[in-house]
Amino acid sequence: MKIRAAFDVGKDGAFVVFRDEKPIEKTVMPTVGNQIDLTLIRDILRKYDCENIHVVIEDVHAIFGAAAKSTFNFGWSLGILEGMLAGMGIPYTKVAPKVWQKEMWQGVSPVYKSGKAIDTKATSLIAAKRLFPNEDLRKSGRATLPHDGIVDALLMAEYCRRKF
Repeated sequence: MKIRAAFDVGKDGAFVVFRDEKPIEKTVMPTVGNQIDLTLIRDILRKYDCENIHVVIEDVHAIFGAAAKSTFNFGWSLGILEGMLAGMGIPYTKVAPKVWQKEMWQGVSPVYKSGKAIDTKATSLIAAKRLFPNEDLRKSGRATLPHDGIVDALLMAEYCRRKF
Protein backbone atom coordinates (compact mmCIF):
# COMPACT_ATOMS: atom_id res chain seq x y z
CA MET A 1 0.00 0.00 0.00
CA LYS A 2 1.35 3.39 -1.06
CA ILE A 3 0.30 6.48 0.88
CA ARG A 4 0.83 9.81 -0.87
CA ALA A 5 -0.34 13.05 0.68
CA ALA A 6 -0.12 16.80 0.34
CA PHE A 7 -0.53 19.90 2.48
CA ASP A 8 -1.74 23.17 1.05
CA VAL A 9 -0.12 25.37 3.68
CA GLY A 10 -2.01 28.18 5.34
CA LYS A 11 -5.00 28.81 7.55
CA ASP A 12 -7.37 28.15 4.64
CA GLY A 13 -5.28 25.25 3.38
CA ALA A 14 -6.05 21.55 3.40
CA PHE A 15 -4.59 18.06 3.61
CA VAL A 16 -5.37 15.26 1.13
CA VAL A 17 -4.31 11.62 1.38
CA PHE A 18 -4.17 9.04 -1.41
CA ARG A 19 -4.03 5.30 -0.82
CA ASP A 20 -2.56 3.79 -3.96
CA GLU A 21 -4.40 5.73 -6.72
CA LYS A 22 -7.47 7.03 -4.89
CA PRO A 23 -8.06 9.95 -2.53
CA ILE A 24 -9.19 8.57 0.83
CA GLU A 25 -9.18 11.66 3.02
CA LYS A 26 -9.69 15.37 2.38
CA THR A 27 -9.42 17.64 5.41
CA VAL A 28 -9.53 21.41 5.66
CA MET A 29 -6.55 22.69 7.66
CA PRO A 30 -7.71 22.24 11.27
CA THR A 31 -7.74 25.39 13.37
CA VAL A 32 -8.54 26.52 16.88
CA GLY A 33 -9.64 30.11 16.62
CA ASN A 34 -7.25 31.60 14.10
CA GLN A 35 -4.37 29.22 14.93
CA ILE A 36 -3.55 25.97 13.14
CA ASP A 37 -4.41 22.99 15.39
CA LEU A 38 -1.02 21.30 15.64
CA THR A 39 -2.28 18.43 17.78
CA LEU A 40 -4.90 17.45 15.21
CA ILE A 41 -2.36 17.65 12.38
CA ARG A 42 -0.07 15.37 14.37
CA ASP A 43 -2.94 12.92 14.93
CA ILE A 44 -3.80 12.93 11.21
CA LEU A 45 -0.18 12.22 10.31
CA ARG A 46 0.01 9.38 12.85
CA LYS A 47 -2.93 7.65 11.14
CA TYR A 48 -0.87 7.33 7.97
CA ASP A 49 2.57 6.87 9.48
CA CYS A 50 3.81 3.82 7.60
CA GLU A 51 6.91 2.75 5.73
CA ASN A 52 5.53 3.61 2.29
CA ILE A 53 4.45 7.22 2.76
CA HIS A 54 5.58 10.42 1.06
CA VAL A 55 4.19 13.92 1.64
CA VAL A 56 4.37 17.01 -0.55
CA ILE A 57 4.22 20.44 1.08
CA GLU A 58 3.57 23.53 -1.01
CA ASP A 59 6.76 25.58 -0.90
CA VAL A 60 5.31 29.05 -0.53
CA HIS A 61 7.34 32.24 -0.53
CA ALA A 62 6.65 35.84 0.34
CA ILE A 63 4.38 37.54 -2.17
CA PHE A 64 5.27 41.08 -3.17
CA GLY A 65 2.79 43.45 -1.59
CA ALA A 66 1.43 40.89 0.90
CA ALA A 67 1.03 41.91 4.51
CA ALA A 68 3.93 41.04 6.80
CA LYS A 69 1.64 39.11 9.17
CA SER A 70 0.28 36.97 6.33
CA THR A 71 3.78 36.26 5.03
CA PHE A 72 4.94 35.35 8.54
CA ASN A 73 1.98 33.00 9.06
CA PHE A 74 2.71 31.18 5.79
CA GLY A 75 6.34 30.71 6.76
CA TRP A 76 5.41 29.62 10.27
CA SER A 77 2.93 27.02 8.96
CA LEU A 78 5.49 25.65 6.52
CA GLY A 79 8.14 25.41 9.24
CA ILE A 80 5.80 23.69 11.71
CA LEU A 81 4.73 21.10 9.12
CA GLU A 82 8.32 20.46 8.09
CA GLY A 83 9.32 20.02 11.72
CA MET A 84 6.48 17.59 12.39
CA LEU A 85 7.26 15.50 9.32
CA ALA A 86 10.98 15.44 10.10
CA GLY A 87 10.35 14.64 13.75
CA MET A 88 8.05 11.76 12.83
CA GLY A 89 10.51 10.46 10.23
CA ILE A 90 8.02 10.91 7.37
CA PRO A 91 9.70 11.61 4.02
CA TYR A 92 8.54 14.83 2.37
CA THR A 93 9.32 17.12 -0.53
CA LYS A 94 8.65 20.85 -0.81
CA VAL A 95 7.28 21.71 -4.25
CA ALA A 96 6.82 25.23 -5.61
CA PRO A 97 3.31 26.02 -6.86
CA LYS A 98 4.52 26.62 -10.43
CA VAL A 99 6.08 23.13 -10.51
CA TRP A 100 3.00 21.13 -9.50
CA GLN A 101 0.68 23.44 -11.46
CA LYS A 102 2.65 22.88 -14.68
CA GLU A 103 2.19 19.12 -14.30
CA MET A 104 -1.43 19.14 -13.17
CA TRP A 105 -2.68 21.81 -15.58
CA GLN A 106 -1.61 19.89 -18.69
CA GLY A 107 -4.39 20.08 -21.28
CA VAL A 108 -6.27 22.78 -19.35
CA SER A 109 -6.75 26.19 -20.90
CA PRO A 110 -5.78 28.74 -18.24
CA VAL A 111 -8.46 31.05 -16.87
CA TYR A 112 -7.34 34.68 -16.89
CA LYS A 113 -8.17 37.43 -14.46
CA SER A 114 -8.52 40.89 -15.93
CA GLY A 115 -5.34 41.44 -17.91
CA LYS A 116 -2.63 38.84 -18.39
CA ALA A 117 -2.59 37.27 -14.92
CA ILE A 118 -3.70 33.65 -14.68
CA ASP A 119 -6.44 32.91 -12.15
CA THR A 120 -4.63 29.99 -10.50
CA LYS A 121 -7.59 29.01 -8.30
CA ALA A 122 -10.04 28.79 -11.22
CA THR A 123 -7.53 26.95 -13.43
CA SER A 124 -6.79 24.45 -10.64
CA LEU A 125 -10.52 23.89 -10.11
CA ILE A 126 -10.97 22.99 -13.78
CA ALA A 127 -8.00 20.61 -13.63
CA ALA A 128 -9.29 18.96 -10.43
CA LYS A 129 -12.77 18.47 -11.89
CA ARG A 130 -11.29 16.86 -15.01
CA LEU A 131 -8.98 14.53 -13.09
CA PHE A 132 -11.43 13.72 -10.28
CA PRO A 133 -14.95 14.23 -11.67
CA ASN A 134 -16.62 12.33 -8.81
CA GLU A 135 -14.77 13.96 -5.90
CA ASP A 136 -16.59 16.36 -3.61
CA LEU A 137 -14.34 19.43 -3.41
CA ARG A 138 -16.35 21.22 -0.72
CA LYS A 139 -15.11 21.57 2.85
CA SER A 140 -18.36 20.14 4.21
CA GLY A 141 -21.71 18.86 3.04
CA ARG A 142 -23.27 22.23 3.85
CA ALA A 143 -20.82 24.23 1.74
CA THR A 144 -21.96 25.25 -1.72
CA LEU A 145 -18.63 26.09 -3.33
CA PRO A 146 -15.43 24.09 -3.82
CA HIS A 147 -12.75 24.82 -1.20
CA ASP A 148 -9.56 26.27 -2.73
CA GLY A 149 -7.34 24.49 -0.21
CA ILE A 150 -8.90 21.09 -0.93
CA VAL A 151 -8.61 21.66 -4.68
CA ASP A 152 -4.91 22.57 -4.43
CA ALA A 153 -4.09 19.80 -1.93
CA LEU A 154 -5.87 17.23 -4.13
CA LEU A 155 -3.81 18.27 -7.15
CA MET A 156 -0.59 18.28 -5.10
CA ALA A 157 -1.37 14.81 -3.72
CA GLU A 158 -1.88 13.56 -7.29
CA TYR A 159 1.42 15.20 -8.23
CA CYS A 160 3.02 13.37 -5.30
CA ARG A 161 1.46 10.08 -6.42
CA ARG A 162 2.86 10.52 -9.93
CA LYS A 163 6.35 11.64 -8.92
CA PHE A 164 7.25 9.84 -5.69
